[in-house]
Amino acid sequence: MKPFVLMIATAALVFTGCYKERDDIPVKVDADTSSVQQTYKLKARQAMDDIYKNYGIAGTVYVRESFPTQPGDPRYAYLWPYSAMFTGATLLKQLGYTDATAAEYYTATLNGMETYKDVSRTPAAYQSVPLSEGLADRFYDDNAITGIDMLEAYKLTKDAQLLSNAKLAYVFCASGESTEAGGGLYWNEGVMNNPDDPNYIKATNVTALSATLALQLYEVDKNDAYLSSAKRWYNWVKQYMLDPVDNGFWNSIWIKDGSINYAKWTYNSGAMIQNAALLHKITGEAAYLEDAKKWAEGSYNIFTRNVANLGKFFVPHDPWFTAVLLRGYLELYEIDKNATYINTLAANVDYAWQHARLPDTKQFYEDWSGSDLGRYHSLLTHVGMVEIYARLSIWKNEQ
Repeated sequence: MKPFVLMIATAALVFTGCYKERDDIPVKVDADTSSVQQTYKLKARQAMDDIYKNYGIAGTVYVRESFPTQPGDPRYAYLWPYSAMFTGATLLKQLGYTDATAAEYYTATLNGMETYKDVSRTPAAYQSVPLSEGLADRFYDDNAITGIDMLEAYKLTKDAQLLSNAKLAYVFCASGESTEAGGGLYWNEGVMNNPDDPNYIKATNVTALSATLALQLYEVDKNDAYLSSAKRWYNWVKQYMLDPVDNGFWNSIWIKDGSINYAKWTYNSGAMIQNAALLHKITGEAAYLEDAKKWAEGSYNIFTRNVANLGKFFVPHDPWFTAVLLRGYLELYEIDKNATYINTLAANVDYAWQHARLPDTKQFYEDWSGSDLGRYHSLLTHVGMVEIYARLSIWKNEQ
């Protein structure tokens, strides 16, 4: 997973969830003035259509990891961006798209997700590539993300298999918990018995996102075991990974020597904001709401910067990361009705639609201010934009 890009870039050929070093050259393009007035609903749909045009693999349910293909890419997209595609298709369904193409997006990704599910090992889990590619690494954070995506689809369709899939992912995530480093969850099943491996870590992303999955499962069936584990994981992140200076969250702890990776990413804050808001809704305890507000303000201060003549922009982390931050802001908005952070993010993606897309393929820049292409070729960059536009459409109750 990406939060570790700084520490595992050199191991990109070993770990299937890694990103490559950037090799892009910033390119400024003319503004697209033809469609800036489109609704978020239409933008979400067009962004998804553009993904299939560029990344689709004819005759299969799969998509490419990158377009154009990058050195080291797998044959088919890794689980993480593919699961994000499933959520993109789910959100289009939620937005009311019922045409055959949208229906095929959902059916294809639903069927495709099954091909990543490995039941040959115990506990069962989703692995990083389809089983047709052979047995591969199983990441706890990928499974937390997949479980959340399955629940999103379950809430819309009430398909019992989706709930079962989410619970499968939860069980796997829970199996990655130990008392080392004070608690929390491992990141990668494959290095659990190798203390010398640099990825023998407890991480904010997997622990926080697993807490989100547990809380959302609790909302569905009120099983106290989910709430108990969610509180335990929430408390571990708050105790060990929270930076008290700026209310952001550090990335991870190397278990072997207790050293901290101090990198901060938008989605770690987003997951913890969402967890705090969910815990407040479930328990009614004011302290959780105070956490959510404090961390939302902290994230806004950490992850935005002023761009000359344009105003405030979120930093160019992967848009999917910032989509998770938006989830946190939206969860908190349901309680406090403070739209400040959401409005800034919406203004950013409005600008990006007009000024930060390639003119031919409509691929988004990683930097929404339009000054740096970044990983424009990454599937995750674009499917993150589908989610953001879709969630803004739902938030604005667009028809």
